[in-house]
Amino acid sequence: MTYRHSRSESASCLAIVLLSLGLVCSCKTKMPDPREQLVRSLKGANVEGYNFATEEGETQAIASLTNSAVRNLIKLDSSATNLVVRYTSAKDKKVNTTRTYKTEIVKAGTALTLVVTDMATGEVVTRKAFPAPEPHKATDTAGPPPTFDSLEDCIRDFNCTRRGALQCEANRTCEDQFAALICCLKNGQCFSVHLIIRPTTLICRLRAVIPDLEGLVLSQQ
Repeated sequence: MTYRHSRSESASCLAIVLLSLGLVCSCKTKMPDPREQLVRSLKGANVEGYNFATEEGETQAIASLTNSAVRNLIKLDSSATNLVVRYTSAKDKKVNTTRTYKTEIVKAGTALTLVVTDMATGEVVTRKAFPAPEPHKATDTAGPPPTFDSLEDCIRDFNCTRRGALQCEANRTCEDQFAALICCLKNGQCFSVHLIIRPTTLICRLRAVIPDLEGLVLSQQ
């Protein structure tokens, strides 16, 4: 018995074959993983506990690994000399080049400086010192400044009374604003608290390699 294919059946078979070949090709083509690419470029840096994120605009694509500790108050040990807060790769879409940066806070004595370094060349592209701490809510009259139940209470009060103007300036200039305040507690302890207030508009955030910093705390001796 001879079985003859109709044209429609032949077309269907051809479509199935082409579809199968397409599936095979798609299985073999693996898109690069941006997190893996960033980790590979760091050449062995420890990023355990770092949070990965991406952002993309018309001219730039950003991939970052941010130290999860920045979400909370960080009490920097007296013997510590630095704290890495973020690794960032920034791809310039126009020229198809990518640069990778390390953002860290460097401590010398009680002075803190934020430093951003190009990891390929070692060039320091940003170096900005935190201002000297000043008492938060110092009184106009003689006597000690008010005290707080906790560091969080002191920072919340700062956010309500002083952060707004710094946030507006950050958004206006697309530049991070730095603040440093002394928070004294009712138990007699005093701490210096250092904050970074970043721009919140998209056009500004795509330029940034610096993460939000909820507070870096140093004991006052």
